Amino acid sequence: MSSTLTSTFRKQTRGSVDLVVKNAKLLLESGIARGGIGVTDGIIVVIASDEHLPEAGTIIDAAGKILMPGLIDAHAHIHDPKMLDHETFTTGSKAAVAGGVTTFVDMPLTNQVDTVNVVEEKIVQGEEMSVADFTFYAGMMNSENHVAIPLLVEKGIAAFKAFTCEPYQTTTGVIVKCLSAVSESGGHLTVHAEDQGILDEFRTEMEDDWDAPISHSLARPNIAEQLAIQQNINIAEQTGGHLHIAHVTTREGVQEVEKGKIRGVMVTTEVCPHHLVFYRDDMNRLGPKSKMNPPLRTKEDRAALWSALLRGGIDMVVSDHAPSPVEKKDAGSEDIREAWSGVDGIQMILRVLLSEGINKSRMTFARLLRVCSRNPARIFGLYPKKGVLRIGADADFVILDQIKEEKITADMMESKCGWTLYEGMTMRGVPVMTFIRGTQVYNEGAVIAKPGHGKFQEMGSGERPIGD
Repeated sequence: MSSTLTSTFRKQTRGSVDLVVKNAKLLLESGIARGGIGVTDGIIVVIASDEHLPEAGTIIDAAGKILMPGLIDAHAHIHDPKMLDHETFTTGSKAAVAGGVTTFVDMPLTNQVDTVNVVEEKIVQGEEMSVADFTFYAGMMNSENHVAIPLLVEKGIAAFKAFTCEPYQTTTGVIVKCLSAVSESGGHLTVHAEDQGILDEFRTEMEDDWDAPISHSLARPNIAEQLAIQQNINIAEQTGGHLHIAHVTTREGVQEVEKGKIRGVMVTTEVCPHHLVFYRDDMNRLGPKSKMNPPLRTKEDRAALWSALLRGGIDMVVSDHAPSPVEKKDAGSEDIREAWSGVDGIQMILRVLLSEGINKSRMTFARLLRVCSRNPARIFGLYPKKGVLRIGADADFVILDQIKEEKITADMMESKCGWTLYEGMTMRGVPVMTFIRGTQVYNEGAVIAKPGHGKFQEMGSGERPIGD
């Protein structure tokens, strides 16, 4: 441990609880309170001021640092049996806990996850390999598998993924049927929203200009996202199903979501850290590593995302973690079309929001709690077991140092990919300890839990956050 925490860490031979963390600033739903928590058998059993905390087998002094619920990364491509050179449950979950993420929702990458048998196989693999707790998306949804939605909801999988564009484009009719099914069975449909017809036309127009990385963004204009979001919100309004828009990137897209919310449509959305940090003009400097879908946008779009995040128009922050071996990125050095589309991010969510959000007055701790923990727990049916500091909740939490500075390097990344889009940046605000079900899994630069600690978490039907 660090010198700060080593001096205040002690063992007791007897105690009424297993673990006490004291002298913390607790990030509660009601606000920030000074005190600590007590944990027994992985469950929070005490939340109190320091003088009212019980004795414990282990006591940790948080030294006045923030203690918040563990992050829930609700969109991460972690373990695809056909793409294990990209990431695995073990490497991806290590990256998660190093970023304060205690539960992640694994989303299909290339391999279909659309039957109970596949889900059961992934549960076994995850519980053997993962350090963090996890659950799954089903997908990609199509005309053959949408009928499985009720069975998968019964299995604890209540999140479904569909595309309006390549490479897994489905039809409008399938989206209607999926949203109708989730309106009856529970859960929600997440849609990657870009209009394929617009992408096709602009791709043809850019045919001779693909040597510059920025071409990837120019070939996927804002209107492609806006129109796809608009259409799917209209479908959600007609069916009554919960629509979740994946990785919103444009000011127009945010406006469509907010208009839908005002009309009473059950629609939520998310944003990724890379879209909050980088913008389109960075692409030629960063090269093919900066290619992802949807692409980086303009400075004005980036500002709109921060604004919506603060006022509640965006419901959560997710990583869309989808790195690849660096060779697959370098393949686009001469032609950006040849590069893998995807970046790292699961280890960076909290760092970005602390450095670029909290410490630059772009967001509050109240919003940090909601967009990283509480809202994803509610939407994915994990609340109040996850996503909150509350008596009876799982003792999933992260202790963070708001003012510590850290230079981001590839060497500190736990991901299997061995590179990071954030290389060389200095960020202010660092997760220093991560706990899952009362067990410390990360301590200042080191993952200290073994693969197999993570447990599958069944989703409930979830709910749309109200009043955020």
